Amino acid sequence: MWLVDLSIKRPVLAVMMIGALVVLGWISMGRLGVDLFPDVEFPYVAVTTTLEGASPDTMETEVSDVIEESVNTISGIKQLRSTSADGLSQVFIEFELEENVDVKAQDVRDKVNIARRDLPEDIDPPVIEKVDPDAAPIMSIMIAADASIGEITTYADEVVKEAVQRLPGVGSVTIVGGRLREIRIWLNADKMRAFGVTADDVVRAVRSEHAEVPGGRLEIGGGAREFGAKTVSEAKTPHEFADLVVAYRESGAPTRIGDVARVEDGLEDERSYAQFNGRPGVSLEVRRQSGRNTLEVAEAVHAEVERLQAGAPDGYELVVARDVSRFIESSVEDVTHELEIAIVLVVIVTFFFLLSWRATLMVAIAIPTSLISAFFAFEVFDFTINMLTLLALTVTIGLLVDDAIVVVESVQRDIDAGIEPEKAARQGTARVALAVLAGTFATLAVFVPIAFMEGIVGRFFLQYGLAIVFAVSVSLLVALTLTPMLASRFLKPESHPAFLRPIEKFHRRLDRAYSAIVGVVVRWRYLALAAAIGSLFVGGFFASRVPSGFTSKADRSEFLGAIELPLGSGIAESKKAIAATNKALREVEHVKNIFLTAGAGSQGKANVIDLYASITPKQERRIGQFEVMDEARRALREAVPEASEITVAEVPWISGGGVSTGDIELVIRGDSIPEIDAYVKAIMARMRETNLYSDLRSSFEEGRPELLIDFNRTRAGDLGVSARALATTARSVIGGVDAGTYEEGGRRYDVRVRLEESQRQDRDQLQLIQIRSESGQLIDLASVATMRFASGPSQIDRQDRARKISILANTASNVALGTATEALEMIIAEYPPPATMQISYEGSVRRMNESISAIIFAFGLAMVALYIVLASQFNSFVQPVVIMLTAPLSFSGAFAMLYFGGQEMSLFAQIGLIALMGIVMKNGILLVDRANQLREEGAPAREAILKACPERLRPVLMTAFAAIFGMIPVALSSSDGAEWRNALGYLIIGGLSSSTILTLLVVPAAYVVPGDVNSVARLIVGKLNGVIPGKWIKAKSSTDAPAE
Repeated sequence: MWLVDLSIKRPVLAVMMIGALVVLGWISMGRLGVDLFPDVEFPYVAVTTTLEGASPDTMETEVSDVIEESVNTISGIKQLRSTSADGLSQVFIEFELEENVDVKAQDVRDKVNIARRDLPEDIDPPVIEKVDPDAAPIMSIMIAADASIGEITTYADEVVKEAVQRLPGVGSVTIVGGRLREIRIWLNADKMRAFGVTADDVVRAVRSEHAEVPGGRLEIGGGAREFGAKTVSEAKTPHEFADLVVAYRESGAPTRIGDVARVEDGLEDERSYAQFNGRPGVSLEVRRQSGRNTLEVAEAVHAEVERLQAGAPDGYELVVARDVSRFIESSVEDVTHELEIAIVLVVIVTFFFLLSWRATLMVAIAIPTSLISAFFAFEVFDFTINMLTLLALTVTIGLLVDDAIVVVESVQRDIDAGIEPEKAARQGTARVALAVLAGTFATLAVFVPIAFMEGIVGRFFLQYGLAIVFAVSVSLLVALTLTPMLASRFLKPESHPAFLRPIEKFHRRLDRAYSAIVGVVVRWRYLALAAAIGSLFVGGFFASRVPSGFTSKADRSEFLGAIELPLGSGIAESKKAIAATNKALREVEHVKNIFLTAGAGSQGKANVIDLYASITPKQERRIGQFEVMDEARRALREAVPEASEITVAEVPWISGGGVSTGDIELVIRGDSIPEIDAYVKAIMARMRETNLYSDLRSSFEEGRPELLIDFNRTRAGDLGVSARALATTARSVIGGVDAGTYEEGGRRYDVRVRLEESQRQDRDQLQLIQIRSESGQLIDLASVATMRFASGPSQIDRQDRARKISILANTASNVALGTATEALEMIIAEYPPPATMQISYEGSVRRMNESISAIIFAFGLAMVALYIVLASQFNSFVQPVVIMLTAPLSFSGAFAMLYFGGQEMSLFAQIGLIALMGIVMKNGILLVDRANQLREEGAPAREAILKACPERLRPVLMTAFAAIFGMIPVALSSSDGAEWRNALGYLIIGGLSSSTILTLLVVPAAYVVPGDVNSVARLIVGKLNGVIPGKWIKAKSSTDAPAE
């Protein structure tokens, strides 16, 4: 080959060419970001609308349905979901992956703007934003002190939050458990009746009297000077609000706010609470900007927290209660360590077969040069150093030396035969060049389809597939340039020292034994092929016993939880439950830190307690994380028996954006919520009987207590009271309204008007509230409405314009997702839903099903690509089939290893199965390529394969064992989160082992079969033509016929 000749003739050029790639890669390595997974932009858009005080029913019909109808006309929508809760509507639009999310977000904005005229007038403007499903907080900063909650909140808001949110990469900082300063105007119902004032009068007074109104420009001196004008009437101190005039009495004396209300410089209502290891305080939830490096952001926040702690007031303590980057950093370090171990093992294997330090070093050079050079491609394609790219590089360790091994082994043979080194380098490399090219292209033909799989899985594995493509491509370049150049100058005839001679003798005995076995196999070739077919049944047997899943459950030394108290429970009840929860978890073995919050979710539910717990590192525990979680689940049930739902789950890989994070979400859609609920309860009862599910619950919550004010339209009409006047007054006195803001020290605080707490504890008291009629008269609320207590749903969920209820569950410990899903499908088949309902899967089940279809497509594409590559390389239609027979031979070992290793057929194992197809092909390519060369030299097919097999035995074993030993650290890893990649290691080790053994036996047998077929075909044609075949067909041994 001209490239080989050029490299040998011009060694400096070869060194500089590879050196340039290494230098570029080294420079790029320091610029790459570090993250847990590749940054994938999901085409999700969310529309969030608030209407304070509105019920879920109102939010559904008046807001969610209107927005859904408007945006549903946008093209490319995959799924439309919405949640309507107290005063909140969230509509999530999921577009097809190929859609541009920026364009679609603008389309949604346009449609929502058009729909604004159909929405209630007093709603807050809808917020439209792209959703990052990985938008969960990356850190939680806890601030505790021996001070009032108001002082802690002020410090958290004005000092800590301000400092943290200015850091590069920080997206948002949310306060949980704090109570910000607020100017409270507490209305007195009795005084308002006495002064003839309504709650609406007070709100209007604040808005009109406490204002700063621009007055235009004042020009004097013919325009020589210009002044801005404004009317300043804002209250300068909180107590000045008491002097604002509400109305004028008949006597002309003004009625001021202080006459009918009490003004307090206080705190906002307590709606959330945070506690870390039993100590209450204020928590700051830190989210990163989409696409930013998690580790960089976390490091910057840690440094800022240390700086703030150094200057904090006495008694104030800042603690990072939760930090996602800890697991990312630990995982990346662990995978890097596995990479280093794999390199050492591969070098040892190479030396065992080559028995030459010079040859081993030439082979080993391919590893660092290929790995470092790949980082240059990472920067060009905007990749990061993450779990998938590092796993890809670990997988490639055994592949990177393959080409160099074949080249060095071939050149060493010629040098040992007495050929001059430079000639041996040219001749030896040329002899294996086709095999090297075919083997590498076969590998690339498999990993390119992996990189371009469809769906979410394809997005995640794009960097995985291309990382392998980059590294393997560089290793091919090294094998055809640097390796032959070094071999021509440094390889010498080997005379092994005494301690290596036993190994050399072992190699020779192995060659002789294999040569004899090949002779037997070729003689009994059809029996050998039958045995190979039998191995497929063995593989099928084990495959049927390997459970399937999406991602294996990983021990991350941390878990999440949620405790939902009965509907209507306030923050005081949640604080009691938090205290009981903390005490119970303190007694669970291995639980280290406990971070509890109430009212911290997007809907701010005071009855929902969120839990995060970190546990003893995996290496220091005798039991697994999921056993600790089971114990925590039991402890929580005992500690909080009044809880309606208790969930304990592993930390999800993807969260946010309405994406279900549970293992199983069965969605039942229909028109009637009661009918759906009845069917859901029946299915859940049968699911409980199986003991396959944990944290089983329904998304539908009924029994939310409500105070209903029934408007008497007839009486109200007679008295001149409108429904809106009644509603706004009720909202002001019961829930309170923000009437304006108050500025002090450059910061603004809300001014809130509400009835005194003591006067809104009883329904009879509320009925004495007065409303101003159209004529200006004061009418008692009891005159135009009646009050009653009732119950309703806490939220209403919809999917694709229909109401839905979801059955949510996690799989029980040691139960695979595939097993649990099959059991659920059997239950549904036994108890099918009525015709008015539709069923679909979300959560991990949906992603598992999507990944299976994507992987089947990638597998088929890889097989077609492999055949095209091999047929082109060998210029034959039949020989690629002979080589591709090695692929299914890997199944028996692959599935047996998964079975005996207790692994699942997870997403990573499925990806590994596709990769295995390309890796195992190299063995067959090496054998068939050498046999073809001997055939071209005149040897018959039988003689050619009998000679080629022992000659290529050592390269075949070297490449196979290099890949096997390279995967041992992956298979046996026990670091945090290693479970999801263990299956990949087990599968490749088992598949390569069985495939290598069977390939060395089946390929020789299959190689001579086409000759048999030709012989039979000639005989049949001769019989049909009534002539002896030898008279019209050139005499030739049947086994000598080429495999075309």
